[in-house]
Amino acid sequence: MSLARFITLRAILQVLLTLVTVGSAIMAFVFAVLFKDYTNKMNENFKGELISTNLPCIRNALPECDNDMEDKCWDRCCPAGYVCKRSPIVGLYCQDGTVSCGNFLWCRDFADVPGTCRTDVCQADAMVERITVWSYIMAGFGVLLDIVDVVIFCAAPDAVVFKSVMNMASSCVKWTAFGLIVGAGTQDFMTELYEAQCYNREGMQMTTEAGAMLVMYMFSQIFSAILSLILAPFSAYYGGKLVGVPYVK
Repeated sequence: MSLARFITLRAILQVLLTLVTVGSAIMAFVFAVLFKDYTNKMNENFKGELISTNLPCIRNALPECDNDMEDKCWDRCCPAGYVCKRSPIVGLYCQDGTVSCGNFLWCRDFADVPGTCRTDVCQADAMVERITVWSYIMAGFGVLLDIVDVVIFCAAPDAVVFKSVMNMASSCVKWTAFGLIVGAGTQDFMTELYEAQCYNREGMQMTTEAGAMLVMYMFSQIFSAILSLILAPFSAYYGGKLVGVPYVK
């Protein structure tokens, strides 16, 4: 009776671990997608007409005052609320008339007024945008592997080798997704962006929310990767059997 109870508790633990692993993987994927959406919002008002209330303190001039064609400020060069200014380094640019940049040089490089993206800040921003795409792709692949694991759990409980391999592969994919974000210096970049104060109040709120999405993504991805690793020995011994051990040829 005690042995049967032990097996039952083990089965419950394995099922719970599997469900939490899948759930946390899905959460990581959702947070990655949301963070990618925030990275798009960060850059949406640097060029062309304004399309949201997340206004940067400095931005590019409108297309009709492109630096390749104009070297003098006109009223038509900037959207409403912005003042056209001229710099010997970057040419014409637009500065918010009501909000000052916390770190003007950092924000100027972030806006990439010349359009060449040669500064360290602009290149870091571009790196974060590229890596974020790959990170949520890898996060989605991790969810897919976890779903395959659940299918094996239900449909082929004796497939101990395949199931344990799925758990190990899922863990590796999730660690890779996490490593991409860390390796790109995303957290440091978001910290510098917040400290530079490159947006108005709405834009800074957006930056805060983006940082929160990044932290939640990193936490949920690590958590899910660890759980996948913990599930591997369960799968190697029990497969998907809730009672007894699997029959292996």
